[in-house]
Amino acid sequence: MTKRDVLTASTFSAAELENLLELTARMDGTRTGNVLQGRTIGLLFFEKSLRTRVSFEVATVQLGGHCLNIFAENELYGMEPDDRVVMDGTAEEHVKDAAKTLSRYVDALGVRHLHRSKSWDVDRQERLLHAYAEHATVPVINLESTLEHPCQALADIYTIRKNLLDLKGRKLTLAWTDHPEPKGMGPCHSLLHVAAMMGMDLTVAHPLGFELDDEIVGQARTTAESSGGSFRVVNDFESGVDGAEVLYARAWGAQKYWSDPEREAMVKRSLHSWRVDEEIMKRTDNALFMHPLPVRRNVVATDDVLDGDRSVIYDQAENRVHAQKALLTHLLG
Repeated sequence: MTKRDVLTASTFSAAELENLLELTARMDGTRTGNVLQGRTIGLLFFEKSLRTRVSFEVATVQLGGHCLNIFAENELYGMEPDDRVVMDGTAEEHVKDAAKTLSRYVDALGVRHLHRSKSWDVDRQERLLHAYAEHATVPVINLESTLEHPCQALADIYTIRKNLLDLKGRKLTLAWTDHPEPKGMGPCHSLLHVAAMMGMDLTVAHPLGFELDDEIVGQARTTAESSGGSFRVVNDFESGVDGAEVLYARAWGAQKYWSDPEREAMVKRSLHSWRVDEEIMKRTDNALFMHPLPVRRNVVATDDVLDGDRSVIYDQAENRVHAQKALLTHLLG
């Protein structure tokens, strides 16, 4: 079998995405299986994780396999991703050696790594993630990176389709929301990829200065239009949510202030109104409310919205298990 990595949501063709969603639906409600009997999935976490770690472990166990979690802060040496480097600094191990060693132990390798340096251009290259994919001889799965979170996107688009059934031409708004920290863009970029492939009418609403990655936005726009959907960006919260059938709230940091979080915090002092409340929800077309969690209650969205009848935040979390069972079956079955 040829090794297949899943580093971005765009790695899937439209037909492959459709097959994964159908497989996810079959996995939904199925508790046991033997697809991964005798196999081990290794997960490397360079950041904290709750839903991704637990859902992957549950998915693996339900398929008859074993999951091994490795936490970088306590269990890994400092890693060097670049080749031909004289390693006389803080890094004690090269990614090549770790990846090739782990490939002898596990049947697939997940990596979560969100790097924030002084340069967006450097961080968007995701050198550590790509180094693991280059040197591992088993499939590498992105568990969230600076640019992408494909596993979250699979669960999200499955959640939307389970509720709306036919997605072509349905209106989804991805809305920036206030947050005291500069959050990553991964879930947003991956969601745009898969929703565009399904032909949805996409709106991205954010304040000026909080643009998503130009290259990914351009790809999503092209994909949406070629799939029979549409794509627009607005800088007004209210007009962005008007008529939405799905309202996906998510905070993300600004490339403009990537090297200056204090400046970003100052700018956001005037943006506290970018919060989803009952009045915002009334502007939608009885929209599903979505958020990938964890969420800052009454900052990103009010309790009434998060706990309301149209909120599907816990369905999203549950569907991580089903979507990841489908993905693991697709890669290793």
